[in-house]
Amino acid sequence: MQTLIKPKRLASFETMARTNMKSKLFYYFTDQQLQPSYDEYLSLNRALQTGDIAMDKVMDWVMTNPRQNRKLFETALYQGLDKLPDEIPELTDFFKMVEQAPTWLDPAKIETAIKFTHRLGTNGTFILRDVALMTGYQYPGFNQPLIMTGALHKYAGKRLAETHKWWLDVNQQDSFSRFNNGFTSTIYVRFIHSLVRHQLNKSKDWDNDIWGAPINQYDQAMTNIAFSAVLLLGVRAIGIFPSKTESEAIMHFWKYTGWLMGVDEKWLVNKESDAWKLLQWMNDAHPKADESSKALAISLSKEPFERHYKHFNSFLQKKAYQNHLDITQFFIGQRKMKNLGLKPRTLAWYPLYLIAKNTLLYRSAKHIDKLDQYLQQNGRAEQEYALELYQNAGKQLASMHQ
Repeated sequence: MQTLIKPKRLASFETMARTNMKSKLFYYFTDQQLQPSYDEYLSLNRALQTGDIAMDKVMDWVMTNPRQNRKLFETALYQGLDKLPDEIPELTDFFKMVEQAPTWLDPAKIETAIKFTHRLGTNGTFILRDVALMTGYQYPGFNQPLIMTGALHKYAGKRLAETHKWWLDVNQQDSFSRFNNGFTSTIYVRFIHSLVRHQLNKSKDWDNDIWGAPINQYDQAMTNIAFSAVLLLGVRAIGIFPSKTESEAIMHFWKYTGWLMGVDEKWLVNKESDAWKLLQWMNDAHPKADESSKALAISLSKEPFERHYKHFNSFLQKKAYQNHLDITQFFIGQRKMKNLGLKPRTLAWYPLYLIAKNTLLYRSAKHIDKLDQYLQQNGRAEQEYALELYQNAGKQLASMHQ
């Protein structure tokens, strides 16, 4: 029997196949197995060792003449293939592929998802920052590319601003039209991921035997799920309950976003239960939290002190610092706070306030049209204001667009 070659970060199939109370409960509520089949395990193993084949082909071409070819790529991205001086097969193949939307794409669901996201206001940014991002630092496989590309030398606010700017871009009306910001930002981020993968694969410091491929298929898929299933779970926990139509729309929106980002369709899910199954595998696809987890978590926790508020700056910085940590502890508990190097809270009160406020507001909005309109309009403004706060630490944040 041929020996299976796998990265050391991945547990054995025998370990992942064990049943426990969590897997039994998952089966009871979803009627599907939490543990992977052997074929699923093999697929997971391949995903950990696979990058983005389509964009990596483009990157191989770019690197034959980096300065010139990157400009040509950006011309094709922002202006179109017809603006190139000559046909370039690598760019033609790639852009023809991403410009042809998959047959399953439903524009109505995309629109529903964007409207729902706007209505969340700062609740959405809280969940993505304090739950999805902060708890993601528990998994060192995610952290390695960040550490090795100097993320700790950037202000946390600048890192947040870059991600938040992209999130705002994709969550605007008609965001995925060919030359709109949602489309171009996503392809640009995909390009940067491939560039980082190219650089790390050449670096003597990157250990493929431990980590697999940098920014690999599985890790990208789990990041994508953080924006969908984790967001949905998070907002429910703080008093906002999406309808079935809205939750399905969010899953569909991020399925397409993931497709555009270069995630293979086998890792793009339609249902929340499928997402939680894949997320659960992370416990066996990453080692336990390490020093990289603590370094990134502590850096993020202190980000509010990089902000600049127009009034009561010091007071609001301290308040934001406490509020964000309260939310994180509410979701992960005191033990995991310690694992991230964060001081546990005696009482995480702020989420309780959010639950009370959101329950009142969002339930009332179902019966009061003006309140519903206010949440829709004001929510997007709150999310844009969050970008201003994150950008304070990095005033020179480069635009993703020309």
